[in-house]
Amino acid sequence: MKSQKVKYIISFVFALSIMSLPFLIQAQELKNPLTGTTGGNLEDAVKNVVNGALGVSGVLALVAFIFGGITWMISGGDSSKIQKGKNMMIWAVLGILIIFSSYVILSYIFEALVGGGSGSNIGAGGQSATNP
Repeated sequence: MKSQKVKYIISFVFALSIMSLPFLIQAQELKNPLTGTTGGNLEDAVKNVVNGALGVSGVLALVAFIFGGITWMISGGDSSKIQKGKNMMIWAVLGILIIFSSYVILSYIFEALVGGGSGSNIGAGGQSATNP
């Protein structure tokens, strides 16, 4: 039973990594019509990695929350399963709060390092919120 669960988890992680490849692979960027240059600097690469990591971790926390709710619903009145489902949901909510906090902290760090306008530099594919 345990080896079957490990195989399931490994296959899930493998499938998730395959699905996230389009975020990591960017063969060519289009020319910016205003400046005539292409992006591709280190700042954009770091922002893309951070955005991808925050997105994947948020999805995983949501899946954990849903799985905790399903565990609670199918517990059949077993108090240990009910408690297990509640604990999973509580830890998933705490995970989502930590992910949101890390987004805010990283947004502040990027703003302090890069400088610039009043908008956040993380989000929307690494584009500044103050740029049109």
